[in-house]
Amino acid sequence: MINPANSSSMQSRYVLLTAAKDEEASIGNVIQAVLRQTIRPVAWFIMDDGSSDQTAAIVARFAAEHPFIRLQSAGARGGRNFGSQYKAVMAAYELAKPLEFDFVGVTDADQAPESAEYYESMLGEFARNPRLGIGSGFLYERYSGSEIWESRRANSRDSVAGGTALFRRTCFDQIGGYVPLVYGGSDWLVQIEAKMAGWEITTRPDLHIFHYRPTSSAGGIWRGMFKAGQMDAAFGSNSLFEFIKCCRRVTTNPYFFGSVVRYTGFLKWKLTGRKPLIRPEAVAFLREEQSAKVRRWLSFSGRKQVAELYSPAPRS
Repeated sequence: MINPANSSSMQSRYVLLTAAKDEEASIGNVIQAVLRQTIRPVAWFIMDDGSSDQTAAIVARFAAEHPFIRLQSAGARGGRNFGSQYKAVMAAYELAKPLEFDFVGVTDADQAPESAEYYESMLGEFARNPRLGIGSGFLYERYSGSEIWESRRANSRDSVAGGTALFRRTCFDQIGGYVPLVYGGSDWLVQIEAKMAGWEITTRPDLHIFHYRPTSSAGGIWRGMFKAGQMDAAFGSNSLFEFIKCCRRVTTNPYFFGSVVRYTGFLKWKLTGRKPLIRPEAVAFLREEQSAKVRRWLSFSGRKQVAELYSPAPRS
């Protein structure tokens, strides 16, 4: 049962948590975007996850001028991986717990809000809806070397952006935060768990988040797409849903064969008889959601609704 504290009045105290590994090319832009915010966090814990470049040095320079930025070391954890990232995020949360705050913001070290009112706007959403547990804007990326920011192909109004999410603290604590997963999807799982607990999620397509390094690009786009398919299978995704989803993305993905590679990763997992890695109740909840989406996709009346779900707001 949801019991948000002080939900009748707008609360503006939030902490930010970031795990950063070899992000010297983007971490400065991200910090500057937070410094521009009309409502800054109470504290921002940036965990250097074993960087071998100048990431920690860049953060340290900003922290010397802005005490709310707190650089911490997560130690050397080997190569870049999702499990390590979310272990670092949860370690940052343990450091934040003694502070007084009502919201938990998690942001990747390569994602920055475009608007200086980003967090103020998101906090307004939580003030208006006491049942709101998680919210975010839409991710914008630059494709094929272009300097133009475009809405990410996978953006959806019913799914919070993975790398930049704002939680009501009571929601975050109730679901236990992030569970590190080897194949990724920790950000997906928290949304499933939140909805199972009765919380609502929301996205604001008009609030843009610049993503400086597209997902999976660090390890190679094809390897990343294959692993994304394995992630879907590790969640126990509905097979028909997965097939239709990949077919729909063939024409929208900048890498034409990306969807084919993703579906191959999904099939390999299924054909080898491997079981989902998340708890059965979450698998059942996810499959029911996906089955409902498939019914909408296949119905004539639902096509327009689905198209609107994935459409971005026009740039101002």
